[in-house]
Amino acid sequence: MMSSVSQALSISALRHPKEQTYLLVGAVIGAIVWLLLLPLLLMLIWFVIPFAIVLWIAEQFFRAELLGNAVKVSDEQYPEIHAIVKSQAGVLNLASIPEVFVINSQGAINALAVKFVSKKYVILYSSLIDVMLAHGSLKELSMVIGHELGHHAVGHLAWWKTFLLKPAMFIPFFGAAYSRACELTADRIGLYLCGDSEAARRGLIALASGSIYLAPKTAVKAFTEQERQMPPLFGFLHDLYATHPRTTRRVLELEAAKSLIGGTQNG
Repeated sequence: MMSSVSQALSISALRHPKEQTYLLVGAVIGAIVWLLLLPLLLMLIWFVIPFAIVLWIAEQFFRAELLGNAVKVSDEQYPEIHAIVKSQAGVLNLASIPEVFVINSQGAINALAVKFVSKKYVILYSSLIDVMLAHGSLKELSMVIGHELGHHAVGHLAWWKTFLLKPAMFIPFFGAAYSRACELTADRIGLYLCGDSEAARRGLIALASGSIYLAPKTAVKAFTEQERQMPPLFGFLHDLYATHPRTTRRVLELEAAKSLIGGTQNG
């Protein structure tokens, strides 16, 4: 699924420069604030165990809902998807393979990375899978799965990072900007794992199109041209609160990242 060249690339090298900047700024602000609040933290340390118990209970309810009303991916259940997950988790050196579930999304097209106290999950929406596999594009699906596994691999959902950065999230627009940068990092990891820049870009465009019939027919160049038609001021205002970059911007970012990542020269 990946070339030997792309396999040699360090995952840390794929972190988007914007995320590196926001992470550094947020970590410095968070460290200063938490150090100032250290006496208060010591007083509240007794709440750590009850809080952890509450999170554990929430996870059990979440897991019960998934096991009862979604389909768990495994060697016996959707083996072609499980093979992608297992291969990518190995390349990313994940200590444990996240549990992957397919849920009935009733037309919604998305995928999610979720982490609780003890387990990691990837949730795949059924309509997303239909759009991509209707024309047999396992590589497009590989891009999306790699994106979600990438969130786990680089620690976007780690509790300690969430705690450290929390003070910085009160700065207006900082949290959204950091989230957008994390999404660009996950896109780069998805591209790396997919090993095919054309399929990676089409995987993102399929999310925007949402059409089983039209997604494979969408012209990549015409789609990215929409970004250049964006009204500058209102495009900027739209970004201020958005937790995800515009899909047009994400596709253009993947085009730029192609030159950074060996073995992804298709398309």
